[in-house]
Amino acid sequence: MTGPLFQVTTALDADVAALRLAGELDLDTAVRLRAAIAECFARRPPRVLLDLWDLRFCDCGGLNVLLEARSVADRIGTEVRMEGACGQVARLFALTGVDELFSDGVPRLPPRTV
Repeated sequence: MTGPLFQVTTALDADVAALRLAGELDLDTAVRLRAAIAECFARRPPRVLLDLWDLRFCDCGGLNVLLEARSVADRIGTEVRMEGACGQVARLFALTGVDELFSDGVPRLPPRTV
């Protein structure tokens, strides 16, 4: 193993808090994302951007943290957007309807034909 399975890096400015997620977001690694999101929300930015281009995997534990973030953002008046969900992550979001909650930032998967 050459590095951590999950990494979250944060860039903060006056208008946007950007979190870049990389690797595998699961029940064990979700605590790091939850802490990074809480730190961003403590600054009350108008917008939080979740960059998912390098996120290879997300399970229900990770998905719950993203949904919690959306809920907290709604309560404090912060906009949350995601961009770059692809592969397994985009599929999970489409199957669970999360892509609709973060509609401007998550690309839609084409409908499947049988």
